[in-house]
Amino acid sequence: MSTAVPQLPVWSAPLAPVGLALTAGIVLDRFWVIALPASLGLAFISILAWLIFANTAQKWLALVYLWSSVAGLGAAYHHWHRHLLDADDISHAAAREPRPARLRGVLHTAPISLPAQRDPLRSFPTKDATRFVLSVRQMQDLTTRIWRPTGGRVQVTLIGRVDDITVGDEVELLGRLSLPGSAMNPGEFDYAKFLRDQGVTATLTVLDSDEVSLNRRGWPMSLFGWLAVVRGWGQRTLARDFSTQHAVAAALLLGEGSGMTGESWEQYLRTGVIHVLAISGQHFVVLAGFLWLLVRIAGVRRRQAAPVLAVLLIAYALLTGGRPPVMRAAWVVAAYCGGIVFQRPVSHANTFALAWIGVALVNPTDIFNAGCQLSFLAVAVLVWGVSRWMEEPTDPLKRLVDESRPWYSLAFAWLMRWVLASYALNAAVWLAVSPLVAAHYHTVSPIALLIGPPMVLLTSLGLLTGFAFLLCAGWCWPLALPFAWATQASLLGCEALVSFGQLVPGAYFFVADIPTWWLWILYVGMLLGLTASATWRVGRMALFSGAGWLVVGVLLQLMPHRPGELRCTFLAVGHGGCTVIETPNGRVIVYDAGATTGPDVTRRHIAPYLWSRGIRRIDTLILSHADLDHFNGVPQLLDRFGVGRVISTPTFAQRDLAGMQKTLSALQKRGIEIEIVHAGMTWESDGVSFEALHPPAVGPEGKENARSLVLLVRQADWSLLLTGDLEEAGLERVLGLPRVKLDVLMAPHHGSDKSNIPALAKWAKPKLVVSSQTVPISERESVAMYQMTGAAYLGTWPHGAITIRPGAPATQVETYYTKLRLDPF
Repeated sequence: MSTAVPQLPVWSAPLAPVGLALTAGIVLDRFWVIALPASLGLAFISILAWLIFANTAQKWLALVYLWSSVAGLGAAYHHWHRHLLDADDISHAAAREPRPARLRGVLHTAPISLPAQRDPLRSFPTKDATRFVLSVRQMQDLTTRIWRPTGGRVQVTLIGRVDDITVGDEVELLGRLSLPGSAMNPGEFDYAKFLRDQGVTATLTVLDSDEVSLNRRGWPMSLFGWLAVVRGWGQRTLARDFSTQHAVAAALLLGEGSGMTGESWEQYLRTGVIHVLAISGQHFVVLAGFLWLLVRIAGVRRRQAAPVLAVLLIAYALLTGGRPPVMRAAWVVAAYCGGIVFQRPVSHANTFALAWIGVALVNPTDIFNAGCQLSFLAVAVLVWGVSRWMEEPTDPLKRLVDESRPWYSLAFAWLMRWVLASYALNAAVWLAVSPLVAAHYHTVSPIALLIGPPMVLLTSLGLLTGFAFLLCAGWCWPLALPFAWATQASLLGCEALVSFGQLVPGAYFFVADIPTWWLWILYVGMLLGLTASATWRVGRMALFSGAGWLVVGVLLQLMPHRPGELRCTFLAVGHGGCTVIETPNGRVIVYDAGATTGPDVTRRHIAPYLWSRGIRRIDTLILSHADLDHFNGVPQLLDRFGVGRVISTPTFAQRDLAGMQKTLSALQKRGIEIEIVHAGMTWESDGVSFEALHPPAVGPEGKENARSLVLLVRQADWSLLLTGDLEEAGLERVLGLPRVKLDVLMAPHHGSDKSNIPALAKWAKPKLVVSSQTVPISERESVAMYQMTGAAYLGTWPHGAITIRPGAPATQVETYYTKLRLDPF
């Protein structure tokens, strides 16, 4: 019996307003943190009012109170999940600075292998690592050796590989416990909030696999343990038989993307086809179609097969990690299979709302997840947008003409219609999701309009053959071999398409932050347009209004950046440096762009800050010297921003480093030549003057640090001295120069006592000293030394980004993380 029925208007579906009310409650608590008694009180009063009005003539009012109670419960549920911690939670024993800790607990997630990264732009190559989440049961007092009951979850990063533990196993670990790292710069991704949404409140770094011991094998007693074992078998099988494509195959078939390099993920993201690797509705459609085909071949009745298929597909959703997009598809499958079993009609709107409510009930914070939002948005556009526009009435005359045409002509016409329909669907979804993708990832990918449909076709073929391969590999290798070849061929096609797409001019571009208010208006309007009746004028009005609002969004991106004042921001990048100077009329000067953590310093710290300020172009990039932790972010910076000129020292390009060659190649590719500056050279930009005090045209001898570019920045009577990693002979030479009036001094060499000596404090006499630093290994004498001269001292650790606004009427210095406000000038 078919479950297809005429579809009622969206808001006539009983679950649609319930889902909206639940969302409203969750969103309210997310942004305004409603106290638990208030939200529960609202729910209780609303339920009482519903009971009062339920049997009266004012049933509409009863419904309003019912929805209000759902909103209150949604707010309470989110608050309980997100903000309430038990008294024995592991986070109470953690601090920002790592400290030794010994824990016992049960693995909550399967271990993920993180391959070592060897990039010439990294100061230090990483080692193989393993990551998993531990449900803590006990913590040992390292002084008394007494174990105390402890709760909560901790994310464990183990340096090395462990292959003999999985979900459900009880382990004991010794490592360094700390609170998760929060955003230290404006615009930056807040990893601590992300982990908190997953119920993780602390992190533990284990430096050696010998510090992990298995206390009890528990996975056989856990459903998720069995699923993890099956997933692990699938990963090993793919790694054994798929040579170079095994990482992509694992991401496509099992939802395990840890084996892919960051560069591979970037390729799929930039070309706008990352969705083909994320387990979602496409995977479920392909797998469900494959299973239904087997059911038909076997001659099993649909009503008998539906429960089995539902269980298999939900198990697959859990096997691949149970992420929001795949759980959306799982809820939809469950609803439609239920309709088949109980021979009941299934409403698209009810099913959509059920899936949304189901995702929110599993984890209320998941509705803020980018993958979740994009998945639901794409489905809404396909179900209520494209399907409505593409409906064509059957023309008997056209059907009669078609019957008289030869088969090959009909086949060609069908193929052309299929291709055009695929590209039309792809374009509609791309237009709808692109603003949301841009908001989350700062990327717009027009190339997806071209390569999207072929990628869906290739990955669908890869899914079919990949599933068949895994099904056969465990019991009949010769039968599995052809499926392995077919899967690898489809994945090779995907890689070729993505590589081609990246090279097309205008394939993708980066955008600055998109205002949240603009997104809210866009998608609320889109919701009204999609859910309006086809006969309503509001549907057409919403379409045209949406197009106009997109134009407004483009204009917002094109608005010139003019802060109206001089701003200097020292970004918190760990052990490295990046200082951003913004002139009143919007000229942007960046001094250094690097960190010991590697070239991702741009993606993680520098670019988000610049985008948060609405900056799309860097007028001048200044590189103080040829140490990787001061320039290894340059290639990624060139990818994301236009750069007018690059300035450095006479010896910068002479250093024999593989990372230097990679950086010079990136500059050459964009036609940018490094301009050499040395002591005595000056220039001006928008009323701000720059003077190089060091190094001279030749020398001094010694390490590259000694030849760091020392730059004096002035506006009117305010001045700042940027010093790079100045030390030894270079420091001696600068101290021999005539003293200049200084308001702000960058502490040379990340605040090292070796460079920050009393003679420098006496020569500079600054009012404020800023150090670009990571967590100091020990107490630094230079801090007290500067403070004794009357200077304020701030480090990017622990304060986060430090912004100086010398022309501000009140607060002139602000720290991002610690929220300090100073007026030292």
